[in-house]
Amino acid sequence: MERITPETSLGRVLTWCRTVQATDVHTQADHLYTYRVDGRLLRIPAVEFPAPTNDDIMRLLREAFSVSICERIEKQLELDLSFICGEVRYRAIFSKQQGKQSFSCRVVRQHHNRLDDLELPATLASLVQEPRGLLLIAGGSGQGKSTTARGLLQELNETQPLRVITIEDPIEYLFAEGQCQFEQREVGIDTASFADGIRSALRQDPNVIYIGEIRDQESILAAMQAAETGHLVLTTLHADSVPQTIDRIREFYPANEQENASALLARSLNAILCQRLVPGTDGRRVPCLEIMKRNAGTQEAISTNDLRLLAGIIEASASEGMHSFDQHLLHLLQDGRVTEAAARHAASNWNRLQMEMRGYARQMPGILKRDSDRR
Repeated sequence: MERITPETSLGRVLTWCRTVQATDVHTQADHLYTYRVDGRLLRIPAVEFPAPTNDDIMRLLREAFSVSICERIEKQLELDLSFICGEVRYRAIFSKQQGKQSFSCRVVRQHHNRLDDLELPATLASLVQEPRGLLLIAGGSGQGKSTTARGLLQELNETQPLRVITIEDPIEYLFAEGQCQFEQREVGIDTASFADGIRSALRQDPNVIYIGEIRDQESILAAMQAAETGHLVLTTLHADSVPQTIDRIREFYPANEQENASALLARSLNAILCQRLVPGTDGRRVPCLEIMKRNAGTQEAISTNDLRLLAGIIEASASEGMHSFDQHLLHLLQDGRVTEAAARHAASNWNRLQMEMRGYARQMPGILKRDSDRR
């Protein structure tokens, strides 16, 4: 793990960004540094840090990182790694832009957040009580997928004596062992690929396998097979809704194999969580989720690829812990957690949501029930 000091040029930029509670820092040649706070992108004033040239960026990196890392940054078009500055852990992606060096850093908070701390529905806790099956956590970039995954693993860590193997690229959050024993492996350092790491993990007596991100056919196949052979498998995927998540998995396969992929997914899948972060009334962003669990209806819709049925099944299955984005959004709105303007922007169907606000929809108690209430 690379460790840089706050006294370096990069360390000073990161320290300044931490003072304003930034979650992300972006650097491009000949542009002002930018940072993100609660989803808003802002520029660091030039009086604090002038726009760096490409040579400035390379000097900044050489000052901060080891020779071997700098050589990899210069030679590779993209490089993903983690590092520590002071006591703060970051995930960084180094890339090229119009032939010049650029990079982005994201703060990886090391708090032992429980589901209640993350303002997530308490119904999620039941998903990690299953002894086997696949749990997919989907959403766009920067929508809190990894944070939700950490919250679910922390739920296990506090409640069950299990062996958990994580396969990540790179390792972001270091778990302090509670009831669980953790083994965390990094792609490129501890294993050659996600798929290799999953196959190796199966021979290491795990109860739970966490895969940082599904990126290809080989890794999703290995994940589904691991779920079918008696392991609880958690993983993240870039997708914006439950149907899109299933479509993304099918797209990893050639057309003549997609039917078999759907059948395997229907058998191995426990649930899909799709997450978006919505601006809250307190200035912070609030998670809003669509939750689909496996039942006879969802299993049939997935296996036959009749995904149009899923929306209706999800909305009608509140008693089983399922709900749509708009159903969760309605509760956030009624609870005063988000404004009407934010809800209008985030809603899948604002006209229908307005009707529900006026009382034309049945009530769905329990979405915002806290973890502490459940316990």
